[in-house]
Amino acid sequence: MIATVPALFFLSFLSCAYYMFSGKLKFSRASNYLFLSSVIIQFLLFITGKVEIPPRNIEVTLFMTAAILSVFIYFFIRPNIKNLYSFFISPVAFIITLPLLLVSDQTNDFTLGNKILISHIILNLLAHTILFVSLILSSMFLYQHRNFKKKRINKISRLPSLSLIEKVNFSMIIASFPFMTAGFALGFILSKNQIGEYWFSTVSSISMITWLVYFLLIQLKLIYNLSGLKISYASIFGFFVIILGYLFMYFLELPSHSFLY
Repeated sequence: MIATVPALFFLSFLSCAYYMFSGKLKFSRASNYLFLSSVIIQFLLFITGKVEIPPRNIEVTLFMTAAILSVFIYFFIRPNIKNLYSFFISPVAFIITLPLLLVSDQTNDFTLGNKILISHIILNLLAHTILFVSLILSSMFLYQHRNFKKKRINKISRLPSLSLIEKVNFSMIIASFPFMTAGFALGFILSKNQIGEYWFSTVSSISMITWLVYFLLIQLKLIYNLSGLKISYASIFGFFVIILGYLFMYFLELPSHSFLY
């Protein structure tokens, strides 16, 4: 039953995305129903004890965070962006509910015993999740920009204005930056505690590049008032670097987050 939660969030996102391109309201309604069904199942899992609360590991904490965030978005953000709300929150909820499927023991609280480690993981995951929303907004900006250039009036009317997308997108980047900075700093503190020295490796170097990309983006926007188009391209590039870091961390046989190297 737990698997249905991320699955429904993912289907909600796809349905809303298709509504954006097709303009068919039935897909917007379907997205709304799928989203609500996923949230209801989450709370049923809590009530029946299938997912134990209070949470004792990272995965359950993220699962519960998704439920709280979904309720907040539905009641406080949805009235403002209406049919498009699930286009932003559903992929985020999908990402942070997925880890619970990968663990078999919800009561294993070994990781929570290391406060620096858990803070490092949560701060980075929070920053990257917000930047994932920025990636979606950047893609939407590019799509809406193309609609304006080609004068596709019917598609323009279904999406927010370019100025609004740009404003929200930059706000997401600024909101993520303190979390990214704190998570990055805690990573080096953690390496000092673990191996007795500050540790530089493939992933830490990529993390530094990512931090610099967003730092320069914020500074250039504030100083030179970068256009929304350039912000969108920079945001997409920055998130590509983040994905590159995860690939090095999990799939390539290079020094990454293992202190054995």
